Amino acid sequence: MSVNDLLHTLRGEQFRHAQNLRRSRTHVSSSLPRTLPALPIDFDTDERIPSTTAAQTPAWRSHALSLVIPALPGVPTLTNLCLRVLASLPAHEFTHDIVPWLPPHLRRDLVRHTAIHAPLGDAKLWALYEPDGHADTELIVVSPQATLSNDYFIRSATPRSDWDTDSGAEPLGTLVLVSTYLATSTLLSLPPTITRMALVNLPAAIPLHRLPNTCPLLVVLDLSYNSWLSVVEESEKALEWVEWKRWSKLSILGLRGCAVSSTLIGKLNTGRWDDVEVVQ
Repeated sequence: MSVNDLLHTLRGEQFRHAQNLRRSRTHVSSSLPRTLPALPIDFDTDERIPSTTAAQTPAWRSHALSLVIPALPGVPTLTNLCLRVLASLPAHEFTHDIVPWLPPHLRRDLVRHTAIHAPLGDAKLWALYEPDGHADTELIVVSPQATLSNDYFIRSATPRSDWDTDSGAEPLGTLVLVSTYLATSTLLSLPPTITRMALVNLPAAIPLHRLPNTCPLLVVLDLSYNSWLSVVEESEKALEWVEWKRWSKLSILGLRGCAVSSTLIGKLNTGRWDDVEVVQ
């Protein structure tokens, strides 16, 4: 299937997506080709979730990101298959000939799919995040394939005065970092608009007690599989300093593979009408 054929298929998917949003009764002609592309040769529909110490496989990443990223279907959609083929093109061809034609929701779908099955490198990934600094309010970085520059959020910051205007682009709402180094300066420059955050398997400890001031609107926070939270003493030191009450909207806290004390649970839910769901 040629690039033109793939783009034609994606335009059809985009048209149907727009029709669904408008609840239009206009239907796509039934005369469209019915030939479907074969599954990629590296696609496996029977991937079991390995232990947390196993190498990071697609199954591991799917499980690790499940608290923040909606589960992908067992068999990928035609759109995702087409996007995956396009993403396999050389970086220059992909960034210059393909990315400009992808609307935000398809960029988001591509980033989600590849984050699990075949994480993108820096050139392709950051091209998908231009010019808004994210893909349809989501930013996912999976290392070592891609890295997050320390000044990224400072360079891509949206002025506060623009938040309440109809600028056409929503602010960053979901941040997912997997095995990615997060500098303290980067943490302190995170946008306050983030409501869903996953900091999974980070290679170095971060000052978690600074997060409530930086991102006060968090609804979901996933800190799973961080080795620096797997030892009781280190975990208590890192988590006990957090002012949990400042996250008044927090509903889910992911601590899979982490040491969790009973005192933390009590402190976490002090003064709340509804307890925070702790996923271990």
